[in-house]
Amino acid sequence: MINWVRPTNIHLTLKFIGETPPQDEPKIIDAVSKVLENQKSFTMDFNRTGIFGARYAPRVLWIGMQQTPQELLNLEEAVLTAFDNIGYQRDRQNFVPHLTLGRIKDLCEKQYFQKVVQAIQQKSYIHQDVNEIILFQSILRPEGAVYKVVKKWELGKN
Repeated sequence: MINWVRPTNIHLTLKFIGETPPQDEPKIIDAVSKVLENQKSFTMDFNRTGIFGARYAPRVLWIGMQQTPQELLNLEEAVLTAFDNIGYQRDRQNFVPHLTLGRIKDLCEKQYFQKVVQAIQQKSYIHQDVNEIILFQSILRPEGAVYKVVKKWELGKN
């Protein structure tokens, strides 16, 4: 069984903060604002599919990029450093920019699933201009996450 992500919930995460005290919100907004002061818009080409988890126990089906734009790598590093400076330390995982399409709960035919995934054509699925960054609050519900916009920043407006 695969729980597909609703199209309105598909996003690319630069930094997952986790449980956050409400009084930290202003310093988080300030830190991100400083990072984005001179950030220009850029383009991403999602042209690769993949899974997270072991081949015998896949957990996530996603699309990503064969070539991550340097602007995205620089932005992610600047965001992580800004959060380090306000007490939200980076985790040890490498940054793998992706859009989660579905979360895999249970597979009856794992070998068949592997064949299907390997047969997916690697082509440009989404060519996306990045013109804004959004800070979301993630509210977990039994039917799935709900994302509430906390703040939006338009890129390249300075």
